[in-house]
Amino acid sequence: MISALIDSINDDALRERAETLRHGMKCTVSLPVANQAYLNMDIVGGRNYHGLIVFEDGKAWLARFRLPNHNAPPVEERNFDRCSEFATYRFLAEAGVPVPRVYDCADDEDPSNTVGAGYILVEKLEGRPLAWHEVDQAQREKVMYQLAAIYAQLEKHPLGALGRLQPSSLSTGQPEVGPAFFDYNSSGRLVPFGPFDNMDDYYKALIQHKIGLIKTGEIAPFAPLDQYLVYRSLLDCLPRDEQGPFFLRHIDSRDVNFLVDLDYNITGIIDWELAIVTAKGAAFQSPLLMYNLGELYHEGLSTPSENEKRFAKILQEETKSHELSALAAQKLHFRVDQVIETNPEDRKHFASVFSGWWKAATGEQAFDWDTWHREALGKYGDGGFTPSAA
Repeated sequence: MISALIDSINDDALRERAETLRHGMKCTVSLPVANQAYLNMDIVGGRNYHGLIVFEDGKAWLARFRLPNHNAPPVEERNFDRCSEFATYRFLAEAGVPVPRVYDCADDEDPSNTVGAGYILVEKLEGRPLAWHEVDQAQREKVMYQLAAIYAQLEKHPLGALGRLQPSSLSTGQPEVGPAFFDYNSSGRLVPFGPFDNMDDYYKALIQHKIGLIKTGEIAPFAPLDQYLVYRSLLDCLPRDEQGPFFLRHIDSRDVNFLVDLDYNITGIIDWELAIVTAKGAAFQSPLLMYNLGELYHEGLSTPSENEKRFAKILQEETKSHELSALAAQKLHFRVDQVIETNPEDRKHFASVFSGWWKAATGEQAFDWDTWHREALGKYGDGGFTPSAA
């Protein structure tokens, strides 16, 4: 995949584009070959490859490309994701959140894109990825106080709908909220869902979409009935509906996406690729790096960790907002999202994640999968699925 991507990039055109954007400042472009890039997280992270652009004055940019994975979404969706990430970074920079600056964005399969592959040109920030489990409590608290300030800053920038950011179609330059997710029609074209004006409509559309994917065998092919019953249960017990305003949420708020200097000052927050504008209750949950995921996945619990409790107190101290503090200490939306996305083929893991949501949503203290399954089957029927269906 890395070699195929590099072969599709015109590095001379990339260099010329970067120099044009910097008003003629000369630069060099480095596109590390596959055996240098593979397993190097500075070059390949998740679904993306990063080339390095260094200007004569020492300033450095990254050229961010999507890897041509065999199961990557169609080009329309890849281009949407890239434009959304670009618009998100622009929005965050204007909001005063520490993120890298972005300078240019181009689509895949665009005849006017002389570079070849679609890309984003983004500032290369100083700092190293935060290693949360290696830092002491004083260093953690320093990071928490900075995160509290970032939460307070994001709260000052509400948006009017639930979905993914896109560049403005108007001359104002302000990003717009676009669809939240997509399906495809028989011709392979995108069918957008959203933007939405309330959380209930979003969850209902997403879960019904997932039920449709069960029917076509695209998800849960070996456990369709289990997945169907779980989705029907979710539909009956969604979190409290929220009408807005809506706020930007970082989907992958693991520690590695927070860059820090040697004194644990946050130099930037990265990887906003799948960020979504969502309800306040979802947007201001504590970051993933503070979660006790072992407890969640293995015991079906999701009580606030000690770090989450401390972060909630810091939010209260710094923002004087009881609401933000309370939202940070609960993970109800996170639990719903995990249940929606967890693969039912690993029954133990699937049942554990579902049981954590079930106990939180119903107030029950105990959960037995077999008892729940039998009762859910009686309530919802089998939906045309059987345990042995392919």
